[in-house]
Amino acid sequence: MPKYLSIGLSIAIFLVFCVTLFTNTLNIPSFDDYDTTIGFIKRIFFDDYTAKGKVEILFGRHNEHRIIITRLAAAAYFSIFHQVDFANLVFFQNLMLIGFFVLMLVIMNENRLLYAESILFASVFLFSLAFWQVSFYYWAGSQHYAVFLFCFLSFYLLNKSQTIKSRYFFLAVLAVIIAVFSFGNGFLGLLLGAFMLLVQKKWPQLFAWTGISAVLLWITFVLGAQVVVKRDIPFNIDWMKSLLLTFLGSFVYINPGANDYINIYICMIIGTTVLFVWIWLFFKGYPRRNPLLYCMLSMPILTGFIISVSRFEYQSGGGVAPRYMFFTATIPVILMLIFLDLKILRIRHLRLLAWAGVLLWGVVFFQNRKALREMNKDLVQRVIAWESDPETRLIHFNEAKPASESLKWAIDHKVVRIPELNEFRETETVPN
Repeated sequence: MPKYLSIGLSIAIFLVFCVTLFTNTLNIPSFDDYDTTIGFIKRIFFDDYTAKGKVEILFGRHNEHRIIITRLAAAAYFSIFHQVDFANLVFFQNLMLIGFFVLMLVIMNENRLLYAESILFASVFLFSLAFWQVSFYYWAGSQHYAVFLFCFLSFYLLNKSQTIKSRYFFLAVLAVIIAVFSFGNGFLGLLLGAFMLLVQKKWPQLFAWTGISAVLLWITFVLGAQVVVKRDIPFNIDWMKSLLLTFLGSFVYINPGANDYINIYICMIIGTTVLFVWIWLFFKGYPRRNPLLYCMLSMPILTGFIISVSRFEYQSGGGVAPRYMFFTATIPVILMLIFLDLKILRIRHLRLLAWAGVLLWGVVFFQNRKALREMNKDLVQRVIAWESDPETRLIHFNEAKPASESLKWAIDHKVVRIPELNEFRETETVPN
């Protein structure tokens, strides 16, 4: 009975996530969408650029990132339907989340770690609302889901490749190239892929991978590099440390909790434990025993180092930002697999952890659903107010003019249609 109950709960969690997604996703641009999607469509399809110029726009930087999947998906959708529907793009990006989940199941199966309880445990964290900003807004999920899906896929294929002529090696290279161009932390896939080949002593593949990585790292950090703006705030290692440790334990964060500071302290304690376990596994020699799982665990941890250095001024609060928390949702899932592999964790223990995870999922779902609906309501109200006053800030922390001009152009050229606004205006609510 526990086996079928675990499978049933996994299906229920997935279905609740899907229903929430389909009933709370808006066809309204938000935040980076005004530039990365609407602005991109304008430059590619309407402005007078040469073919070379359009390629440069497609592969060009967005801040420190290259976001080719985000751009290609939007361009493909516009080419077919002659408009941009943000709700449909959000549904598309969540297919990558499902793909990531399926990949995790495949990896579990090949490592003989696929149990009903491990499926439930993975469902709890990968179909959570903790990272609702990634799931429900195109500017986040199309980048974060893509980079982890293709990095992990690359690790999986590299692990299976035995020769440099193997189709697995070719596909691993292709996957990591896509990851590099999906989001800023994709280059970690290059470094971790080289580490995997090194510990496996696959010398021909390592030699080829190193050459390919050198080119991609040059593209990432040198080609088209922008001038770094000097910060007003000097680097503070204590703030960086607080953000890192909170980030690494953010998979147990309940937002918005009544005792927020207590929750953050708990995240920091768990994050510290995660960091020490990662180091302990290295010195224990686990990378040689199972390089695939170790590289998978290293991906979100090293991502945490990048975020904590680049966003240190947000301190511990930056470690629980919903836009980053998909990365850390993978940590407990991978640790579960590693502990099962080491026989530290038994099925009876996993069953208890899975049930505790279901409880956590429920509380997180309830709290973050409120935050999501509040954000959606704010987005709708801003667009409604903008119709009467173009000086309204569509992005609350930016000046009004750029986003206002972007949305006006998109509506005038029928790139974006927002028919739901009439309904929203009458009810002053957003979909439940």
